[in-house]
Amino acid sequence: MFSIIIPTLLKDTEVLNKLLSQLNEDSSVGEIIIIDNSCSYFKTDYSKVKVHVPKENLFVNPAWNLGIRLSSPEYKYFGILNDDIIFQKNLFEQVHAFLDTASDDVGLLGIDCISNTPKSQFETYPENTEVIIQETHKLEGFFGSAFFGNKKNYFEIPAEMKVFYGDHFLFTRNIQAGHKNYKISNIGVKHLESLSSHSSPLITRMFKKDRKICIRHNGVGYQSLSLLQRIFSITVYHNHYVFCFLGLKMKFKLRDHKDKQ
Repeated sequence: MFSIIIPTLLKDTEVLNKLLSQLNEDSSVGEIIIIDNSCSYFKTDYSKVKVHVPKENLFVNPAWNLGIRLSSPEYKYFGILNDDIIFQKNLFEQVHAFLDTASDDVGLLGIDCISNTPKSQFETYPENTEVIIQETHKLEGFFGSAFFGNKKNYFEIPAEMKVFYGDHFLFTRNIQAGHKNYKISNIGVKHLESLSSHSSPLITRMFKKDRKICIRHNGVGYQSLSLLQRIFSITVYHNHYVFCFLGLKMKFKLRDHKDKQ
């Protein structure tokens, strides 16, 4: 079963409660962990929901880390979701079935499609579909909005990365560990426009800072690498191959289908 982790600033509790209602009724979900970064003590009657209120706003990536640490070992898998999003009702059972039948080398499964949805269209859930799960070698789409995996393949995101690039870190770290990442497509998603992020000088500064930190780590903790990996490694980061040799790094852009035509 899933431990679902949702950081929130409680900007729209109607959408959040609609998501919680969906999750609480889902048989593949064992628990729902809310990290209340608004520090306003969110109240709910849903039986599977556990609310953790930190002393201050932890921001996104540290909240993901905390949610994993707080989750019950009884549940093998995790799902990390935005608080401004709802899904088709048969999504989670299909992702769970894939994880149950897949080998342990599965890293992350993230959604690759999303669109901003007016609040007036949140009265109903998206229609059920047969989702498509395909291996992917580069991070694309909207992994940070909703992604899933085995808890043992979750890697602690560096504490100094607060808001952005956490999904890049996890994606690349799983590749370095020899795991396969997957994208989930052909799904129904409704995402509330302009709720998760907005443009401001603070957000812009955090974006640039987190990006630099992620590049420096390259999704890999140096102390966890083998001697051979420290001498030579190849990883994928933000649509680039990164070759590391004796401490030197070279980046080459991945060719997409348009480049090949």
